[in-house]
Amino acid sequence: MKSLFINGPAGKLETSLQAGSVEFLFIICHPHPHYGGSMDDRIVVALAKSLNELGASVIRFNFRGVGRSEGRSEGDRAEVSDAAAVFDWASLKHPNHKIIICGYSFGASISYDLASKRCVAGIVLIAPPPIFLEKRSKSVKESLLILASRDQFVPIKPTESFFRDICDSIQLLEDDHFFTNTLDELIKIVREFFKEKLFGI
Repeated sequence: MKSLFINGPAGKLETSLQAGSVEFLFIICHPHPHYGGSMDDRIVVALAKSLNELGASVIRFNFRGVGRSEGRSEGDRAEVSDAAAVFDWASLKHPNHKIIICGYSFGASISYDLASKRCVAGIVLIAPPPIFLEKRSKSVKESLLILASRDQFVPIKPTESFFRDICDSIQLLEDDHFFTNTLDELIKIVREFFKEKLFGI
């Protein structure tokens, strides 16, 4: 695992890179900075570990003002530009890699927004709150949405309806927003989705 800093629009962004053996790279966006979200979130870390075990390279990073990242957290659409900076850096450093954007909670909404601004090879959205979600005219290739049935912050039916024509697969777990009891199942869903589609195993 390599720690580094990437230049972002509000200063340097603290980043962790786990190198892989295949030409796929996942960028994972963390939950809301104002509520304790960081790249060390348990779901973000577990997801990164699992994807790296499949052979993919994985980037976790802290949004502006979180951890050792510079700048002040806005907690809104401004953080999309942080994710875009990481994506652009990864595209430059790993030009032959297909880049997939992942996000949990606030990070999922950021990821969805970024997918309309960059050419992504896939997207994973885990419990995206309905902040600044706007309908896109096209679906996202290799896209997975995971929701929790007892989510305290994400309304299930409207969210399913919103993403029905956007995502390839929508999965519902019996849990709350924090996937307190189903983290292993969540990770398995993501692994199985990409193991077949991208890694051919």
